Amino acid sequence: MRRATILVGAPVALLLAACAPGDSGDASAARLHGPRLGALTRPDTTGRGTQFSFGKDDVVETHASAGDRFLLHFTRSGPNAVPATDADQSGVPDFIEQAAGTYEEVATAYDGLGFLTPRGDDGLPDNGGDGRFDVYFVDFAGQGDGHYSDDHCGPAKLDQCAGHMVQENDFKGYGYPSTTVANRILASHEYFHAVQSAYDSQQGAILAEGTAVWATEAFDASLGDFEGLIAGYLENPNRPLDQPQPGAADVFSYGTAIYWQFLEERYQKPLVRTIWESVVDGAGGQASPAWWGVIDPVLQKEAGATFGEAFVDFATWNLFTGKRADPTRSYANGKGYSALPYEPAKLPYAGESLRVFYASSQYFQALPEGRGALTAAIVLPPDGDSGPAEPHGLTLLMVPDSGGKYGEVKRFADPTAGTETVDTTGVEDVVVFVVNGRMDGASRRPTLCIGTVDEVAACRATYGGAGAGGAGGAGGSSAGGAGA
Repeated sequence: MRRATILVGAPVALLLAACAPGDSGDASAARLHGPRLGALTRPDTTGRGTQFSFGKDDVVETHASAGDRFLLHFTRSGPNAVPATDADQSGVPDFIEQAAGTYEEVATAYDGLGFLTPRGDDGLPDNGGDGRFDVYFVDFAGQGDGHYSDDHCGPAKLDQCAGHMVQENDFKGYGYPSTTVANRILASHEYFHAVQSAYDSQQGAILAEGTAVWATEAFDASLGDFEGLIAGYLENPNRPLDQPQPGAADVFSYGTAIYWQFLEERYQKPLVRTIWESVVDGAGGQASPAWWGVIDPVLQKEAGATFGEAFVDFATWNLFTGKRADPTRSYANGKGYSALPYEPAKLPYAGESLRVFYASSQYFQALPEGRGALTAAIVLPPDGDSGPAEPHGLTLLMVPDSGGKYGEVKRFADPTAGTETVDTTGVEDVVVFVVNGRMDGASRRPTLCIGTVDEVAACRATYGGAGAGGAGGAGGSSAGGAGA
């Protein structure tokens, strides 16, 4: 089972272990391609234990949700017992009734957004098999709090799968403010993985986890889960957008939820849904399209912008977070988002041999220290390609900061010239940022010059060159360097 276990930041501190589409409860639960059905492995499967499962002596009961779309499996005693309170004396623990209602609410919300309903498990043997979506409540013992697993894929489109959900039974010792909040976060996140599997289960962690976090925000923006997780991206904007973070704690993939939120807010179109529709096997005449390959044509068709154009806007919107939030220029709820990290740039600044990966950005903060105007320039190494920077993906921008409020963001028409200026009279600091809007290719290795026109001219003379080359690709091990 592929798992990402991460510590979610404030305001919700908890351990989240989520299995993306395509994951299975254990190695023996093979994906079934074609019409033949086989035995499932689920938490109550006798003799075929999964990592999180009921005990052999547990008496497992079931409760159907009011809309009859979900079947919840639980026990009342032992380590897997759910909270016993039954205030309405219905005979069903309030915890289970509340969870059942939440799953129905989540499903209705995603239906309303136009997403596919997860495939049913009709006809599958052993556990399940009645078409309702199964949710199992077992003790995760602090090792996580829930995961979705595929059971059966195909036969028509092999990456479209049906599955089930397992989640923490009582949340004791977790950092959720209440079991109600916990159930709402778990249901909205993990059920969206089931929605994803109705389209394609093989799209990887960035799209799977990023849009699942986005979906929780779309379902209930008051939960705080989105705000706690997007720091995983905002603290690593120099990492290529399509590259998961290596290691056990892939906070970056979860954090890319902010990119999907940007697309929805910036263009006011259901772009997340459109992208999922575009990766279904056979869509656009492709046997098995990948999200990184369809996102540019989707943006051009639906939003009238290329990926590169949208990515520069994204990098700019990310300035307006935390105390510098401005809903008229960026995210509606940006005040609750983490602030970007800036690298200090002492003027005159000459940042040698930056490594700017594709689909990434880097931010530098400088104090004018009496300078009435500043400029900046990208100096490209002389031994690279001879073309100008812009066709190679590099965009240079600068914004003055006065009293914690950003002024007009200036985009340099020629990022290599060092002649356009920004008035810094009475300005506390300026932020200069470099954006690489390409979707592939080698990382760029420019020198960044910041200062007055004369200071930047001297910097350009020292490091001058017209090339746009750069050693090292942006994928694989190189992407790991981007996050460092």
